[in-house]
Amino acid sequence: MRKFLIFGCGQIRDGILYSFAFFAAGVAMMLAGLQLIPNVANINHVFTVIGMLLFFFAPIILVSTFLLTILSNVDDGCE
Repeated sequence: MRKFLIFGCGQIRDGILYSFAFFAAGVAMMLAGLQLIPNVANINHVFTVIGMLLFFFAPIILVSTFLLTILSNVDDGCE
């Protein structure tokens, strides 16, 4: 199960920080691709796709971090 959670962080604080960074970078890249970058050799589509990937990785990082902290507490015997 843990090898599926490779995108998670060790602590909740780090997971929230990285998730917010991915979310903000994804929104910024999507807006840049849609509004700022001119349509030269379809580079605006590349920016939009990279922004969408970053945007969709944000909740994956957050959920993986949460599950890793829950699983590590169960393995340590802490309740």
